[in-house]
Amino acid sequence: MQRRVVITGLGPATAIGIGKKDFSTGIFTLKTCIAEIPNSYELNYTFKSRYFVPKPEFTLSKFGIHKSLEGLMEESSKISVLCTMLALEDAGFKISDAEKYWQVEGLEDSGIIMGIGMSSLQTALEAYSAHTAETDNSASASCSGSGSDLNPHKPRYNRMVIPMLMTNSPAAWISILFGLKGFSYTLNAACASGSYALGEAYRTILSGRCDVILAGGIEALVEKNGGIMRGFDMLSTLTRAKDGRPQPFSQERSGFLFNEGAGCVLVLEELEKARERGAHIYAEIVGYESCSDAYSIVQMDPSGDSISCLLQKITSGIKLDYLNAHGTGTIANDDIEAKVIQRIFGSKNAQPYINSTKGILGHSIGASGALEVAVMALSIKESRIHGNLTSAPLNNLNLPLETLATSINYALSASYGFGGHNALILLKRYDDNE
Repeated sequence: MQRRVVITGLGPATAIGIGKKDFSTGIFTLKTCIAEIPNSYELNYTFKSRYFVPKPEFTLSKFGIHKSLEGLMEESSKISVLCTMLALEDAGFKISDAEKYWQVEGLEDSGIIMGIGMSSLQTALEAYSAHTAETDNSASASCSGSGSDLNPHKPRYNRMVIPMLMTNSPAAWISILFGLKGFSYTLNAACASGSYALGEAYRTILSGRCDVILAGGIEALVEKNGGIMRGFDMLSTLTRAKDGRPQPFSQERSGFLFNEGAGCVLVLEELEKARERGAHIYAEIVGYESCSDAYSIVQMDPSGDSISCLLQKITSGIKLDYLNAHGTGTIANDDIEAKVIQRIFGSKNAQPYINSTKGILGHSIGASGALEVAVMALSIKESRIHGNLTSAPLNNLNLPLETLATSINYALSASYGFGGHNALILLKRYDDNE
């Protein structure tokens, strides 16, 4: 019998809401969380983009993780653990105390695939500064007396810098803390990382290798002096809007809104296993396609040929009701994506409903694809699509400007990343009678 894959748990963590309930409310009410860049960002550089989305505020001690253990994790790992806890609880799995940390009943051999774009450089920067700082204070010590030469602002070299910076750490900490002994790894495909993780998890379950996989995307680009945001600013990819709103697919767009931290883990299960335990099913995954532009390290192929082929392949033979577009708000990318949509689906009246979740959340790089698939799963289950925070929308695009109620049978998420990494995830409404 053909295996099928369904989504049974959602664990989002964003500035507009942590957990399914608050996240869903924030998305469908078009809630935003936009902050002005702090003065510390502009000590040596003047930003063209004046706003960003802060990371979600939380502590793992609320869930019983000791502060000393939490101190061994970079922000991306903390977010991955939080999102996993939320996803498992939403999926109805029992999490109990174990000899070391936790145990999840029935998931001892499940897999873990996490997507990450680049993660924070804060620990690396502090360690490198400490390593290269002048350390000979003998002159000042001889003049000022014992101990008075100690500088409280001197950079500190963290002895755990290596395990904190390992890109596998977000997946490893999930495995360690929840006692999951199946395969676990992270993958990187820039802004499409979360989508790739979900797609590979889907294919792995279809193959019969595993029945349950925790998959998703996380990103934490927190840096107290804004060094990472500066990198995007210097590439002229960030919004220059006076209110910070990126306005994807608007004639007034100027770039994406930088999101310094977010994440989402989803529970993917083989259908019969999910049915056996009476799981709540959001939607079924019925398609995944990926490819490379082979064009530029930072620009989309202007022809749009690669993503056109993907869209044509994955939507062949179905009527698509909803497209959660990549929709960053950058001038070139939105224009290319809009032309591809028109090429594949035709005029506005023939197109599916189109929206950009990045217009609400900002662009969270490696986390964005997973968050957008979670939005689609909620949309299918709740029969509603969030509106676009966009004024002066581009012509000939089916862009609802307010949240609307509508039945959705097929929904598609599109992610296109730096380096030409493209991925599409197709969801279908789940029917108990099928």
